[in-house]
Amino acid sequence: MKQTVFKILIMVFVLSISVGFINAEVIVPGNNLTEKLTWLQRSADSHNTYIVEVNANENIEPHTLEYRGAINISIILRGDAENRIIRLRSHGSMFTVKKDVTLILYNNITLQGHNGNNGSMIYIDGGTFRMNEGTTITGNTGGINKRGYGGQGGGVYVQTGTFEMNGGTISNNSVLWSGGGVDASDGSSTMNGGTISGNIASFGGGVYVNNGSFTIRGGMIFSNIAREMGGGVFSFIGGTFIKIGGVITGYNSDQVNGNVVRDDAGNIIGRRGHAVFVNENRRKETTAGEEQNLSSRDTGRWD
Repeated sequence: MKQTVFKILIMVFVLSISVGFINAEVIVPGNNLTEKLTWLQRSADSHNTYIVEVNANENIEPHTLEYRGAINISIILRGDAENRIIRLRSHGSMFTVKKDVTLILYNNITLQGHNGNNGSMIYIDGGTFRMNEGTTITGNTGGINKRGYGGQGGGVYVQTGTFEMNGGTISNNSVLWSGGGVDASDGSSTMNGGTISGNIASFGGGVYVNNGSFTIRGGMIFSNIAREMGGGVFSFIGGTFIKIGGVITGYNSDQVNGNVVRDDAGNIIGRRGHAVFVNENRRKETTAGEEQNLSSRDTGRWD
C-alpha cells in the first residue's frame, strides 16, 4: 500500500513539473551581470525562476529578455549585501521585457540612466515588470523611444503587458513628451506602494496614461513637473486612471512637495492639473490624499 502511494506521489510530482505547476528556482552562474544575462539567453527554460544576484556596480549594454520557445520565465534581479548600481553603457532601454517573461527588481538595486538617452530604462513589450522595496530607477533623460516619438517613459514605458509597483523609487527622469516617470501607453499598470518623484515631461510629469490603465492603490506621487498638463498624472482620452489609495500632491495646497505644471521659464501655469489632469472639468490642482478616490470615468468637477 505504501509503495503504491509513493508511486502516485512521484507521478503527481513529475506531472506537476511537466505542466508548469512547480516553478524551480535557479541561481544564475557567472562572474558579472553580463555573463549571467548571456547564460540566461542560452539556458533559460519554461516554468523556472532565475535569481540574478549583482555583486558589484556594473555597466551593461541594452538587453532584451526574450527566450523564444519558452514560457513562464521569471527573473529576479537583486543586489547582494548592499545596494548595487547598474548603469546603462550606451543608448537604448536597459531591459526590454518580452512576452512570457516576468522581470522582478527585488532589493538593493539601482538602475541608472544617462543624459540624452533614446530609450526608457524598462521597456515592457508584452511581458511583466515588478518593482519592490529597495529598488530605484533614476537619472534617465531625453531622447526618443523605440516607436520614434519624442521621448516617452523616462523610467518605465508600458507598450503592452503589465507593470506592478509594490515599492521602490522612480525618480529624476525626464523626457521631451510624456511620462517622465511612467508612460502607461497600453497594458495594465498598478502602483501599490513606493514613490514616483522629481520626474519631468510635457504631459504627465510623474505618470502618463494613454490607451492603457493606471491604478494607484498606495504609495506617493510628488514633486514631478509637467510643462503642459498633469504635473502628477495626465490621463489621455483613451486611458483609464483610477485612484483608490495613495497620495498625489498638488501645488495649490503644497508648494514644497506638490506636483506642478510650469513652463521652462519657471512660470506656474494654472488650470492644467498640478496633481491630475483628465480634462478641463476633471482636473485636480490640490493634493489628493489617501482617502480621496478619483477616476477618469467620473462626472462633474474635481476642483
